[in-house]
Amino acid sequence: MRDGWKHRLLFGLAGIAMGAAAATMFSAYAGEKAQTEASKPAKPSKATPLPRRQVVDSRARALEIEQLQALGYVDGTYDPDSHLSDVLVHVEDAVHDGYNFYSSRKARGARLIDMQGRTVHEWETAHKGGWQHAELLPNGDVIALVKEERLSRYDKNSNSIWSVDGRFHHDLWIHGDEIYVLARRAKVIDYVHPDWPALEDVIEVRTLDGDLKREISVLDAIHDSDYAFLLPSVRHKERARGGSELDVLHTNHVEVFDGSLADLHPLYAKGNILISMRNINGIAILDGETAEVLWMWGPTNLIFQHHPTLLRNGHILVFDNGHRKSRVVEIDPVSDRIIWEYAPKSGFFSKTRGSNQRLPNGNTLITESDRGYVFEVTPDKRVVWKFANPVVNKKRRDAIWRMTRIDPDTLTFLD
Repeated sequence: MRDGWKHRLLFGLAGIAMGAAAATMFSAYAGEKAQTEASKPAKPSKATPLPRRQVVDSRARALEIEQLQALGYVDGTYDPDSHLSDVLVHVEDAVHDGYNFYSSRKARGARLIDMQGRTVHEWETAHKGGWQHAELLPNGDVIALVKEERLSRYDKNSNSIWSVDGRFHHDLWIHGDEIYVLARRAKVIDYVHPDWPALEDVIEVRTLDGDLKREISVLDAIHDSDYAFLLPSVRHKERARGGSELDVLHTNHVEVFDGSLADLHPLYAKGNILISMRNINGIAILDGETAEVLWMWGPTNLIFQHHPTLLRNGHILVFDNGHRKSRVVEIDPVSDRIIWEYAPKSGFFSKTRGSNQRLPNGNTLITESDRGYVFEVTPDKRVVWKFANPVVNKKRRDAIWRMTRIDPDTLTFLD
């Protein structure tokens, strides 16, 4: 089992996730930074974070420049079982009952279905662009993200309330009366490349009316931390003619803690932020006020992961995409150990997306995003519910970014 920091933050992208690519040397910056940070004592923090991990010399592990090009996403995957549709497995006495909210890859809207797959409510808009991710509010309003284009709010009847243009991507989180949403901007970052624009991932904090309040630079947070050595530098590479922007982190998740678990550990203080950064195989917790990196885990343990989420026991559940097979793991951030994992011999795999949700009865809802399947498994790893996206075109089943199980009693608009 790949657990803990057995190899102390070895850079897994080149050595594990990109084994087919020839590894090159990190820039002098990364190596010197690693050596400098290795000799630093741990800095005190008002949040009393876990002890800093020792930094290792990373000059022998690097990213090829091609690996930093913008990642492409498929709309769907060829499925030899394309005739399958909707709910395929339903063990009524073993599932956690509820409604299921999701959006297909190309859909300009979302569906809410019951456990039998019957439509409870639908949202559909005339605006162009499929919803990459959407969050459902109790009153039936939806905050929807169209990748690289806009963030919008619609009412339960799909009427537009407001819309903001911007380079939004991947994920958003509703925290009280605020929206935390991932966005990006292109600019030249000298320590990455002297004249090749790189993508700076930021977390925008907006009101529920869409107004911008502040923003947090994820890239600056990592660069200013003891984990800066993980940042790839390709300064020595010649800029490719017509090359796309360099996607340094590829942040793909944001989640804000509500403070209900703060008594378990200061890491879980109200307002702290959990993020996932695909291109460095890492998940991290940031101080919500200072953006200091309080904890990080992942390199050599995760490969291109998605959707880390805090559980009620203080553990973190994360979808580990992997190379040829995916898995879902439950991590204890205090011990840095894997407590539980779902990785059946039969296998499941989603290369570029993935999602997981721990349900109140202890089951886990897993979205095998690229293939358009969702399944619920018990703690002893028995599949008790399975769903296939009914949107199929020429044997290619549409992807599902994330399915979320929702308690119907929380949805006041259905009364």
